[in-house]
Amino acid sequence: MYERWHPISYQVSTTSTTRIVGSDPVSAAIGIAQTVFPARRPNAVILTRPDFFPVVLAAARLLHRPFDAVMLYTDGEQLEDSVSRELIRLSPQGNGLPGQVIVIGTVHANVLHDLTQLGFSVCHLLGHDLWDTVGRIADCEPSADSEYALLVSADPQGGGIAAGSFAASTGSPILFASERGLSDMATRYLHKHPRKKLIVAAPESYLPATLGSEVRKAGSKIEAWVGGRDVFETAVELAQLRKGKVKFAFGKKERKGGGLALVPVEQWAFGAASAALSNVGRSIPLLLTRHDRLPSVVEEFLYDLQARSQEVRLHGFVIGSFDVINQPVQIMLHRAIAPDGF
Repeated sequence: MYERWHPISYQVSTTSTTRIVGSDPVSAAIGIAQTVFPARRPNAVILTRPDFFPVVLAAARLLHRPFDAVMLYTDGEQLEDSVSRELIRLSPQGNGLPGQVIVIGTVHANVLHDLTQLGFSVCHLLGHDLWDTVGRIADCEPSADSEYALLVSADPQGGGIAAGSFAASTGSPILFASERGLSDMATRYLHKHPRKKLIVAAPESYLPATLGSEVRKAGSKIEAWVGGRDVFETAVELAQLRKGKVKFAFGKKERKGGGLALVPVEQWAFGAASAALSNVGRSIPLLLTRHDRLPSVVEEFLYDLQARSQEVRLHGFVIGSFDVINQPVQIMLHRAIAPDGF
């Protein structure tokens, strides 16, 4: 009997999970853009390099209205063909904005030339240095209802990436601190915008205990410290944030459906682009995972969430190809959120 050999391949999605495939930040961001805007046109596209953590994460707030945007990356001396094609497909409207494409931070001059050759109007948001650029992003007010600001660690491994979804959902600016205290940029911003309510998203080991007094001296206060023992727990606590009037994602009482995204802790740029899943007011929190292992605190949270949400259908996005987040992690996610594990 003739037997034909067929290669074994994994399915990228399940009934409760959708994998957005991408092996690098550029391709992953394109996949996210195609997921968020499969048919409708965004008002803008945020274009930046996937190199400078504070700049990229700070730009997540510009995904909110009126920009109503997605984030794409470029990391070469010219605009990548794949990015050009995606920009043409998206065809951002640019209504009421200084440009259809908002370029953030330092990019090669050829990239700017390529954008104009494609016919897009461009606004280049660039400061004197990295921190000046971050400050200009924070000063750019995309929404009038942004009474909150986020404060995260300047260390890319400090869990701040999970705050991107809150910023995209609310338009809240993202400020930065280190183990030495508030950054100069954060201090300047708070003096310029007093009475901000800060949500700190970082394990306490990453930021000093004196942070509260520094914030008060700058005329604001810490409304909530979303900490935890490690960055995985920080993301979980942010996903269920409910403190006073501050409510986010699963911390909100009434939900008709539940979405979440699993992003690789080892590659923060994937998570920053994933914040677009929460633009235009959606609440899709970002949970952190390792490439080959779902952290126990995340797994426990998901099982508990499903147990408490029998009437709510949960759905998870897995960001990255199998070499970024492997198949067993996706199956663990599916089992944790699918009704009865099916």
